[in-house]
Amino acid sequence: MSDKTGSTANDTNKQPGKPRLSKLLISLLAGLVGVQSDKNRISDFSSGSIWPFILGGILFTVLFVVSLIGLVTLLAP
Repeated sequence: MSDKTGSTANDTNKQPGKPRLSKLLISLLAGLVGVQSDKNRISDFSSGSIWPFILGGILFTVLFVVSLIGLVTLLAP
């Protein structure tokens, strides 16, 4: 005796999808600088999976550290 008509309307509005690459990069850079808006943060956390953000953050951090090491070795006497 359960009514399931109300659940379908809510399910279609909250379809989680994978974040696009451009949105992922903008979100990572905004989070790194610390200027992420609440609207974007909520959108990121409701995107379905956290793994693209984790992998993107790790990759960006590795690239940042490697570029700093390269810059220091290039400029150091």
